[in-house]
Amino acid sequence: MERKITIEEATVYQEDYQMRMLHVNEIEGILPVKGRGIDEASFYDYNVSGKISMKAMFERTKISGEDLKLFLRQLLSVIREIHNYLLNIHCILMEPEFIFYEDGRFYFCYYPLAKQELWTALHKLTEYFVKRADYEDKESVRIVFVLHKETMIENYSLEKVVKECIKETNKTDKEEKKSGIRVQKFCGEDKREDEYEEYEIEGNKQRDYGASESEYDSAQHEWIKKQHHGNLIMEETENMWTPVKRFLNRQKKPKWGDWDGLYIEEEEL
Repeated sequence: MERKITIEEATVYQEDYQMRMLHVNEIEGILPVKGRGIDEASFYDYNVSGKISMKAMFERTKISGEDLKLFLRQLLSVIREIHNYLLNIHCILMEPEFIFYEDGRFYFCYYPLAKQELWTALHKLTEYFVKRADYEDKESVRIVFVLHKETMIENYSLEKVVKECIKETNKTDKEEKKSGIRVQKFCGEDKREDEYEEYEIEGNKQRDYGASESEYDSAQHEWIKKQHHGNLIMEETENMWTPVKRFLNRQKKPKWGDWDGLYIEEEEL
């Protein structure tokens, strides 16, 4: 039995080039979608059979570092695919309820009427990651810290941020013990970090990550710690944050605004 979610918009439905492109092509990582119009309303039906939403998936479990690495690699892959098909990357929805998972693969909703900027939406998603991160997993802590901090910077490079998050380190056991972080090897991908394909996504500017280390941002650190079980402060040593201090060489430049949520309903066919 097919299961779907439906997004409704109070506007007359139009079968534009985006929907025709989605109908004639099976884009990897994008959920199948059908558009229809009733009176002066538009409906977009997404087939989510056999899949679970990110929101439901992490309702009772925490997000590990490996979960985040898998998600980030597949997000970049989907953005490339959308770009290759001459579609608008800003139409990829980033809310946890619109991201689905099945058999080691994340799937995204492409919503032609989306009124958002992908970079803004991704930053909002990092706030969800901060709240649902596994604070017993040092890689999860490192990645959410990097993601949340770096996506607040104007014109950040998504490719470089993701590359830094998913890279494998070559630390010895002694060095890992000293830093307080045990880096877990990412499974499921054979490509080494130094083989990672550079890809310029429209709207981003590349930035230099080789800048010198700056002072530790204690206010940002305290904010992230307080997301774990409400006001429960997680315990860690100062050395734990050594691998990410070099990211903190820029002032926060928040520019993000709120984006109104979309009406969503589920039904069985």
